[in-house]
Amino acid sequence: MLLSRRRLLAACIFLIILLVLIIALRQDNPIGELERAKTRWELSAIQNYRIVVTFERPYNTCQQDFEVRGTDIGYKHKDSCSVGSAVAGKPAMNWPTVANLFARVEDGLKNPQCGSNGCVCDGPIEMLVTYDPERGYPRQIVYTLRQDLRTRDLQYWLALLGGSLANCPPVTYVGQTISVTSLEALAPLVEQLADPTKEPLISDGEAAKPEATPE
Repeated sequence: MLLSRRRLLAACIFLIILLVLIIALRQDNPIGELERAKTRWELSAIQNYRIVVTFERPYNTCQQDFEVRGTDIGYKHKDSCSVGSAVAGKPAMNWPTVANLFARVEDGLKNPQCGSNGCVCDGPIEMLVTYDPERGYPRQIVYTLRQDLRTRDLQYWLALLGGSLANCPPVTYVGQTISVTSLEALAPLVEQLADPTKEPLISDGEAAKPEATPE
């Protein structure tokens, strides 16, 4: 009987270690994909671009269309999301520039989120990212609540056994899809000279030569 318990304990430990390794491999793969996408974007050498981004939620869709000059917003064509004003020359902190989209993906991979009621009740929020195959920028980010993955959390089983799982409030998270529907590289702005180029003047020490009179 004691030997059977030891074997069962060893089997449980082995399964836990295997599960941890599988989760670690799943996490390393998306990080590597993100780094490769960043490299493709850097190699594209695009510093100025016009980007159109659509945010989709059930019964709520909005779009932002704006220009990016380096790290700043250059011009706002459209904003039906009302996240704030886009003033030329100000840092694009809340706008979905390519840099901010990469930062969003990286944060989502390193700091996985759960529904508003917690992982035990709602489950984790899964983030699936599609990158542009040529230029690397995040083309689409899909957030989905995965209640079916609650079983990976030990606290879920403890709540189930303790009976507290029945006290979970209704699920409120509905998910979101962020899509870059258009990204167009722009030529850099060229500064115009304030004054036109002037013709060189004849110096005071030089006299104009008289024209030769034909004989």
